[in-house]
Amino acid sequence: MQTNTPTIRSFAYKYGIIISIITIAFSLMIHFMDLTYSGSSVPQIVNYVVSAACIIIAIVSFRSANGGLLSVRQAIKIGTATALVSGIFTVIYLLFFTNIIEPDFVEKLGTEVTAKQMAEKNPQLTSEQIQQAVDMQAQFFWVSYPFILIFSCLYGLVIGWITGLFTKRNQA
Repeated sequence: MQTNTPTIRSFAYKYGIIISIITIAFSLMIHFMDLTYSGSSVPQIVNYVVSAACIIIAIVSFRSANGGLLSVRQAIKIGTATALVSGIFTVIYLLFFTNIIEPDFVEKLGTEVTAKQMAEKNPQLTSEQIQQAVDMQAQFFWVSYPFILIFSCLYGLVIGWITGLFTKRNQA
């Protein structure tokens, strides 16, 4: 008799895509409400909470589908893989957003957010120094893409590890 054991891959895909759909919809909502350049950290916090909640749900769902058994190692794998799937979709969306939806995103981010924050925090800086920093930020914006993937994996690893510590259940 063949038993259907759940795969980590299927849970990672399913919940990684769910995270992506929710966070992309939230990002588009923020964009269409003209709050993209507000400088608020609330959207980031919401994305972290949504991601953590979905990763936790993925781990608990896997444990239920696996007959109540879960190791910390499996939880870490699920958390990391789910976050990686979400991170890949996030990078694809960000590329789409910055090239099609809002082609001048990097420029606006520099002038409307970074320059204002720099001027407030460092009033002694000249406008030329601020502009130089904004230009440098625009040149190195591409670095954010691999950083998103790395940070997503680390975030998923930590959430998976913590969740695994609380939900682990091995065979008796």
